[in-house]
Amino acid sequence: MVVGIIVTALMIFVFGFMLIGSIIEKGMDEIKEIAKACINWYDDPTGFFLSYLIGYIIVWWRPLWGSIIIISVSLLSVLINIGNPGFLMFTVPTCLVGILYLFAWYDNKKEKIKPTG
Repeated sequence: MVVGIIVTALMIFVFGFMLIGSIIEKGMDEIKEIAKACINWYDDPTGFFLSYLIGYIIVWWRPLWGSIIIISVSLLSVLINIGNPGFLMFTVPTCLVGILYLFAWYDNKKEKIKPTG
């Protein structure tokens, strides 16, 4: 959880403030551009960031599904931006967050199944 909170806070600090600043600066036209960027993931981290954020929110209620979303989004971003090593700087930590939450879910599930007595 600590790694997830740190990575998510850094992502919000980098991308969230950038998006908010763009919306404040350019107004409603920027919202249309953000919607386009959510579809086009090549060289634009907006769709990756928002998808990761959705997965991270889901991981708090449904750890298995949230971790699957986070891992999938990270791997998809790597595949789409394979020629852009700058994206690895963001996708490797987010994939690690998804994997750690998946391990935590598995460990928690294993603890509940453990027989007593």
